[in-house]
Amino acid sequence: MTFDDGLLDHDEALRVLQARGPGRMVPDLDRITDLMALLGDPQDTFDTVHVTGTNGKTSTTAIITSLLTTAGLITGSYSSPHLQDLRERIRIAGVPIGQDDLARHVSYLQPFLAAVDERHPDAVTFFEALTALALLHFADVPANVGVLEVGMGGTWDATNVVNAAVAVLTRVSVDHRELGDTPAAIAVEKAGIIKPGAFVVVAEQDTDVLDVITRRAEEVEATLKVAGKDFELLGRTPAVGGQQVDIQGVNGTYNEVLLPLFGRHQGRNAALALAAFEAFHRFEVEVEEELVREAFAAVRSPGRLEPVPRSEQALIVLDGAHNPAGIASLADALTTEFAFERRVVVLGVLDDKDVEAMVAALVGVADHVVAVPPDNARAADPERIARACATHALSVEVAADVEEAIDLASGVTRPADGIVVTGSLYLVGEAREALGLDPA
Repeated sequence: MTFDDGLLDHDEALRVLQARGPGRMVPDLDRITDLMALLGDPQDTFDTVHVTGTNGKTSTTAIITSLLTTAGLITGSYSSPHLQDLRERIRIAGVPIGQDDLARHVSYLQPFLAAVDERHPDAVTFFEALTALALLHFADVPANVGVLEVGMGGTWDATNVVNAAVAVLTRVSVDHRELGDTPAAIAVEKAGIIKPGAFVVVAEQDTDVLDVITRRAEEVEATLKVAGKDFELLGRTPAVGGQQVDIQGVNGTYNEVLLPLFGRHQGRNAALALAAFEAFHRFEVEVEEELVREAFAAVRSPGRLEPVPRSEQALIVLDGAHNPAGIASLADALTTEFAFERRVVVLGVLDDKDVEAMVAALVGVADHVVAVPPDNARAADPERIARACATHALSVEVAADVEEAIDLASGVTRPADGIVVTGSLYLVGEAREALGLDPA
């Protein structure tokens, strides 16, 4: 079914995008550069902030977006993956792109995509097409600024078609092995988003990782500010619905600011996001305290230590931690910020992840594990999770899907206990659907 004017409808637009094979990657910028040129380089009509790293990218992007929006700028944001609805990835002022706008842009893009397909040995990928759509939408609004989260890596990621004035690097660790086997090797790829003359803010890093980033910044004469040296999270205390944070920015100090997110790592993400906002102003202004308070209070990051209360049943916490470093941050938060008597972890992981190290990070935190496969072709066999649990004498059972897993977890918990769904953002998205939560 199509609109009267011949445009695709929303469902047809989704099928057109899906036909380009989500998960298919080609490591170069040839097609996206060609495509954007044919479109008139809409990415050059607004300023950009580019965010990469291993963990914390989506939350950091959300906080930066809230700061820019609160400052009065029309701000687009682009992140991945989505939890329940593809439209979550593309937002203006935090609001997902509408179905009609998505369909309109896909309709407009089709002849350009076909032209680029014909000119290259590999067809435009799903992620490249969606990145072009996001940039086109931002220009169409028009946005003043776009905050773009890298899909994977940096140098060869489709988002690197932008010439970002601000580059943001969250903490770098090992996740996607195709990027490298050590954090320093991976940092080479991620530092590729740093453009000549850019302003760069970096989370605390291992020395060898920071050396890689510093060399790149020096090579392109970028201005570099580093957490722990130029800005930092000074302290934090638990608060209803999140935490209060004390942050030393590059140019100012902000105390007892409510951040409605849980976890020490989210406090650090907030400090990094504030530094990025300062970088957007070339580190030349001190940000007003009231702006920071208003912006932080408005932040939401679904699927990241997201509590889901249930009447007379164990609280469920949804967290998309999907690598050992992410699980370690989750474990820290569970032991310091949630007063559960027992914790049952529903764990589903993709097969290319370090399942064994992720399970090891849960030892001492999880009292019982329900292993489950995410609904994804790359899902790890839950028996692999079970074997890893057995090596640590960790109680475990296997479920066929997330609904069964939550039922099993609910059956062995009381209201004072907690159920934690984690291991994959895909699994968290499925859990949100199963729990009847609206798309984020």
